[in-house]
Amino acid sequence: MGKGGRTCAQIAALAAAAMVLSAQTPPGRGAPARGAPRGISPGGVGSDDKHVVDTAAADRGRKVWAAECINCHGTHARGTDRGADLIRSVLVLHDRYASEIGPFLKKGHPTQTTPAANLTQAQIEDVSQFVHFEVYQTMRSALDVQEVLTGDAKAGAAWFAGEGKCNTCHSPTGDLAGIGRRYTPVNLQQRFLFPQGGGRGGRGGRGGRAGAPPAQITVTVTPASGLAVSGVLVEIDDFNVSLRDSSGEYYSWKRTPSLKVVKHDPFAAHEALLDTITDKNMHDTVAYLETLK
Repeated sequence: MGKGGRTCAQIAALAAAAMVLSAQTPPGRGAPARGAPRGISPGGVGSDDKHVVDTAAADRGRKVWAAECINCHGTHARGTDRGADLIRSVLVLHDRYASEIGPFLKKGHPTQTTPAANLTQAQIEDVSQFVHFEVYQTMRSALDVQEVLTGDAKAGAAWFAGEGKCNTCHSPTGDLAGIGRRYTPVNLQQRFLFPQGGGRGGRGGRGGRAGAPPAQITVTVTPASGLAVSGVLVEIDDFNVSLRDSSGEYYSWKRTPSLKVVKHDPFAAHEALLDTITDKNMHDTVAYLETLK
């Protein structure tokens, strides 16, 4: 994946985290491991094993951080010339209450005073809480968007009708007419990149344009002997596929080599775009969409 793809992968992660942080944790979900006190929660969307920050432990971890880690990884764990940005670390992403950070430090990672292998388990867990606290703080700050209209609207219009091929499915005088009036710039950016509302997976319901019926994934299933059946996709995986036709009738099949399944995803082009679009393309296009009043 090229530079543009990596950038958009980061955007996708940030958008997902923003949606997570905008929700409240439902009772019974997101409980910390080993009975750790409930603190800052990333929200009610996402995996059940998400790391819930114990703020008291994070405060203790801040002291260990200042003594052992700050010179290389910075005050807020965003890295320096001497150490990695831990906010973007895959290891931290997978860490739950020092499950990944602990073994990594125990291998002998360089620290400032105390050898990492000599840190106590309690100190390591507190450092893990501090790092996750900084990750969530960074994600929360992303929700307070000051200005996203930094692109060139004319360049965005050219990309829309040219390399981006957006006009293959959309029209500034048709489905996009007045979109700049209906949405704020930050919402335009989110809907442009993630028109499906952040949901992937195998179900058929997707978000659509305001005032229009929700766009949906449809599927056509043709058995080896029998007529083809088309409808809105309900569920699809390696073993089964199900749909609901226009009359509301439910159909389900076991997937076999002889069963032909053709899925029609109205947002496939948007998802493919995330691998190639650059920051400039994105900001220019948002600036252009904002002019469609």
